[in-house]
Amino acid sequence: MVKLTQIEDDSTARFNQTDKSAKPAAKETYSDSEDSDSASDVDDDFDIENETVLDRIVALKDIISPQHRSQIVSFTERAKQSLFSGLDMSGKLLWTVTSSALLLSVPLSLAILSETQLQEMEKEMALQQSAQEVLAPGSEGAFNKNENQPATA
Repeated sequence: MVKLTQIEDDSTARFNQTDKSAKPAAKETYSDSEDSDSASDVDDDFDIENETVLDRIVALKDIISPQHRSQIVSFTERAKQSLFSGLDMSGKLLWTVTSSALLLSVPLSLAILSETQLQEMEKEMALQQSAQEVLAPGSEGAFNKNENQPATA
């Protein structure tokens, strides 16, 4: 259990003494020294150099009503959840697209490459065969046969 005790300072004691002994009109008049003392106490508590951004944000909490705070919190929670679900869905979509592209394009590119190599080999064999016919002994008949045929492109 907590026990509360009230600690009185000098300004409170002076206020209570003037309150009891003074007339109602005297309550309204305070000395300038008391006002300056209380103002200096406030100035001492407020140290702008040591104040952080977090302190300022926490101080703003009192300005916004609880109803608006709950609306802001619910909005940010919904926005955060939407962002996370969007990122999750885009990650899944990216995974599906890249894996499908790899599964389809790698075998296709290998097939195209092998077909291209096969065509190149056929061209080389045709060139070698025509070179052997030209350079081989007794191929004059083949050479004459090629001259009689029309050139095809």
